[in-house]
Amino acid sequence: MSATKEHELIVAMVARYMRKRGYDLVALDCSLSWLFGDAFRLPPAIVLHRPDVLGVRKEAPLVCIGEAKTRGDIRSARTRHQLKDFAEAKAGDAGMRCEVIVGIPADCKQALKQVLSSLGVPPERITVIPVPRPLLPERDEQ
Repeated sequence: MSATKEHELIVAMVARYMRKRGYDLVALDCSLSWLFGDAFRLPPAIVLHRPDVLGVRKEAPLVCIGEAKTRGDIRSARTRHQLKDFAEAKAGDAGMRCEVIVGIPADCKQALKQVLSSLGVPPERITVIPVPRPLLPERDEQ
């Protein structure tokens, strides 16, 4: 399945936010990866799912998982499994939890909140990046 322009832009915004938080991007699944410099490899699977972005840094949390969701897939079974797996992911010898950042269209915040609640994922476990609608392509531009 090819990614939509909306998904690609949200992935790029998540990657930018991860860099701002001090993470070095080590894997990125996005056609806009050239915005970040180096050629990136695809992220490895975390539990059973491959995230859109993976970053590392020397301070805790050491690993950050970045994921983009569009309005069409926020409530899907695949998204539910991904979010649950990512929220429970741990890294390093001490089994430290990974930071998780999810980018979504801003008008989908309530839907994501309901999904996370139904999964038993505490709201503070996942950082949500709401992308304002005017920054995303119109439906017919997908």
